[in-house]
Amino acid sequence: MTTKLPTSLLPISDQVIDHFYKKTPLPINIEDLVNWYETEAWDDLVSGWGNDELIVLNLNHLAWLKFSDSELIANQECDEPVTDKLRIKYARQLIAETLENSDGYDCPTVHAVELKKNDGNTAILGWTMEIHGQGGAVAVFQGAFSDIEHFYQNLRNCDFLFSSEQDQLTDEKILESWEKSKESTQPIIISVEWGNELHGCPMSEKTWKRILQGKAVRRIEPYWYEGKKYKGEWLFNSKRLGQLIVNYDDGGVGFEGELSEAIITNDGENISWNSELKKIYP
Repeated sequence: MTTKLPTSLLPISDQVIDHFYKKTPLPINIEDLVNWYETEAWDDLVSGWGNDELIVLNLNHLAWLKFSDSELIANQECDEPVTDKLRIKYARQLIAETLENSDGYDCPTVHAVELKKNDGNTAILGWTMEIHGQGGAVAVFQGAFSDIEHFYQNLRNCDFLFSSEQDQLTDEKILESWEKSKESTQPIIISVEWGNELHGCPMSEKTWKRILQGKAVRRIEPYWYEGKKYKGEWLFNSKRLGQLIVNYDDGGVGFEGELSEAIITNDGENISWNSELKKIYP
């Protein structure tokens, strides 16, 4: 049974729909509607659109972590020179393995809810759903759309790969993603020290905003120790706003404290946790 939208949110819902039919602006308080679905109507959001659970691969994140010549060389079983053909083969293997494992982080599920006016006009709110370890399921709002197909196409445009469309991924797209992985699309870097070394967790502006809003966020980032590559688990706001815990590969805790203790940069410029919070909570 669908949860009834509160009367106070009906005007916002209608304005979202009117945006697509009357070309009016999206309501500035659309976040109130989004937050209601992410809290009071969580079951409606999770059950999503239709009966089949859709899974997508975050190709950008996978490329950033794994699409590199050094990773390829470290994992291949022979001494072949690195060529585009080898890059494509290696990338397709990684993509297939990641989709098969579907850990809920690199491969979130897709969810949508339908908004409807009394005149029969409709619109869609869309999310991806990530699993953040002990933080559980986290809904990442992707936007408002005129219909479900426009939502799906937006995901494709943002380099999410539907599991059912894996075979449609072109060699050119793989090589493009390989090149993109060398570019910085994650200007925010959170750095803390453990083992007498400084370790960083880069992220996009969008992810940083979610952390500032108090959302629980989990990120897996590689780090090097004594010439070997490991993975670190970064947990933001897992129990309270501003909390940061970093676990490393063997189950140890590298850092446990507050974001105010971390070094935070935006495009190389130092920023502070407290000053960033004031932008959200003036």
